[in-house]
Amino acid sequence: MERPDYAQAIAQLTGAAELIAADAPAEQRAEAFETLAYFRLLKARVNDTKAPAVSNDELFKDTATAALTLAGRKEFLAAAALLEQARGLLRG
Repeated sequence: MERPDYAQAIAQLTGAAELIAADAPAEQRAEAFETLAYFRLLKARVNDTKAPAVSNDELFKDTATAALTLAGRKEFLAAAALLEQARGLLRG
């Protein structure tokens, strides 16, 4: 995956995680903040190292776009599932 595409996808995933964490119910708050921390760390390191391998570039980019869209619509369960899917698509 090209670095600009990867950086954009990580920014979208981070944005989705921020929206979810901001409105997470108490029983889901810890998981929401763990996910947010994960994507913030990736975002902070996007220029430090080679982008991690992604098992399916197009699916990763589409997942990032969909996660941000659904989080913006307050479809938090669906967006959270997409964040987990994105994590699963990252290798290394």
